[in-house]
Amino acid sequence: MAGVLGRAMAGGRCRGRLAVALATAVVVTAGCSGPSQAERAADQLPDLSADGFTAVGCDALQQDALADIEDPYVRECWTGSPDAAFDAVANDVIGSITAATDAEDVTAFICPDDVIIDEVAFACRAAYDDEVMYRVVASLPDPAAVMDQLSEDPTDDEIEQAAAGQPVEVVVQTEKTPEE
Repeated sequence: MAGVLGRAMAGGRCRGRLAVALATAVVVTAGCSGPSQAERAADQLPDLSADGFTAVGCDALQQDALADIEDPYVRECWTGSPDAAFDAVANDVIGSITAATDAEDVTAFICPDDVIIDEVAFACRAAYDDEVMYRVVASLPDPAAVMDQLSEDPTDDEIEQAAAGQPVEVVVQTEKTPEE
């Protein structure tokens, strides 16, 4: 949760609008992934229904800007209220992907830091296997509900407790790998 804490604003809470597009925009790419590689990657995406999530159409999400996905890549969208905070959900999903594939976690190189402020909260994770990029974005549709529970200078534990059980939207997608 340290990434989230790094962005939870103390004192006068930040009210600026972050573009979730940073977390979900497709990286400018020039990879050469064939349809069979992309199809194989799509088949390896985790089924989040076992964790209490419900598959939804991505147009039902409150995410600001989901960039188009090029065929044959896929995007799956889920909603739920897990017992864990949204960043832990993102960690679990990317962990499932790396366990089921040869993909390596590249979150530190691809994703912005986790953020939670009054108007936006998201955690981005990414992995790739030199053929396909996997991206996970977990977000809170109502981050103010979490922020309103917190003191002006919350601890890690306070943020984690406030975020656990809140409604979460999860986007899981495959895309071309970025140029090196």
